[in-house]
Amino acid sequence: MVGEHGDSSLAIWSTISVAGMPAFKSLRDSHHSFDEAALEGIRRAVVGGAYEVIELKGYTSWAIGYSVASLAASLLRDQRRVHPVSVLASGFHGISDGHDVFLSLPARLGRGGVLGVAEMDLTEVEAAQLRRSAKTLWENCQLLDL
Repeated sequence: MVGEHGDSSLAIWSTISVAGMPAFKSLRDSHHSFDEAALEGIRRAVVGGAYEVIELKGYTSWAIGYSVASLAASLLRDQRRVHPVSVLASGFHGISDGHDVFLSLPARLGRGGVLGVAEMDLTEVEAAQLRRSAKTLWENCQLLDL
């Protein structure tokens, strides 16, 4: 999941692989009809998962604690692992340079902090969705005069 952390976040289906093979490309090639609605349902379930936990429990502290521990390990041990973290996204996949917006993107972390954003080979539809997510966040920041 990438983009803003909320309703306009998106799943990058084209990057999913199983044993090094692009999973969704082979599914699309082998099936005459591919259910895009089912994929959207999965994305919505992931986005809505946090809301469900908050509704049932009142908070999401375990997931946050685990994420912070994982990030700290990568930084302190210079593991150079890829994590979905908020980074400046201007210029990334056509996101306007004039719109300074931070989005969740896969970034390699090490002792020096963010060492780089992982290159993602997005479809044009996915790139457009990412730009739309960035625009949504940027427009909301403008409304708040941030």
